[in-house]
Amino acid sequence: MNKRIITIIIVLAAVCGGASAQPKEGGRCPAPIYARDFSKMEVVDTTRLRVRYAFCAEKINDHLTYIDLQRLDVGKRVTKYYSQFVYQSDSLRSKYAKEHPGAQSAPSWMGVQCRENDQWSEYEWSDYFIENGQLTEYCQMPLYLHRYNSKYTEAVPKQEWKLTNETQTIIDYKCQKATCRFRGRDFIAWFAPSIPVKRGPWKFGGLPGLILKVQDKDGLYTFEAIGIETRPHPITRFKQYKEYTSYSREKVWKMQRSYHENWFKATDFHKATINPDGTTTIGEAMSIYTPYNPLELE
Repeated sequence: MNKRIITIIIVLAAVCGGASAQPKEGGRCPAPIYARDFSKMEVVDTTRLRVRYAFCAEKINDHLTYIDLQRLDVGKRVTKYYSQFVYQSDSLRSKYAKEHPGAQSAPSWMGVQCRENDQWSEYEWSDYFIENGQLTEYCQMPLYLHRYNSKYTEAVPKQEWKLTNETQTIIDYKCQKATCRFRGRDFIAWFAPSIPVKRGPWKFGGLPGLILKVQDKDGLYTFEAIGIETRPHPITRFKQYKEYTSYSREKVWKMQRSYHENWFKATDFHKATINPDGTTTIGEAMSIYTPYNPLELE
């Protein structure tokens, strides 16, 4: 693996600094710097329903407090779940690159800001597609690890929900409460029986109505709907996903977790000293462990 050289001052300021601002779910990796190419996309379906979910919002009415804003696109044949913020930023960055072919550099983020847009998380930088009873996750990895961009396919996950009689209203829809245990965590969901779509955010689904909110019982992860559209939109897929390496879900999960826990070790970063004559002396490899509490524990 090629050594990455960085000064300790930059490391501490850009990656390790501001520990109090870390998202509740933990982990801290720099976001990818490569925008996906919007000239190489294909339309795979058309939406019947588009739902926007705030991910880990501190204030549901303030997008600056979100970790992310995400979309659920439900088509006749294909369902897609992805980050609206990342998608819009990549679109603008792709346009910028086309309009400035001679530029030495490009913005690392464009468009709407969020709470941690300079930090990577698999829940923001992965796209999830459901079709033909299969779920495929296309995983864009963090800074300097794009060579490990990955994909895997599994049967659509099923949760064993227990329905209750409790209700609450979310974006003007009366919702019913349901609970389940899924891949090591206990979850509470609120679904709208009046919307007969058995889907929800991320990998959740299977209830007799659209899931508008789901949260783990520890309060680390929350997805909450903030809007629903019924007008048609194209559901798109990047052609470059064909270049991603295929692994098992377990392999991808282990890679994602290891990057959160020690991005420096994964990228083989080394300390460096700038000498008086302007030369650089490479020092020891860096290793900074960060506890990480992923959404899937198994």
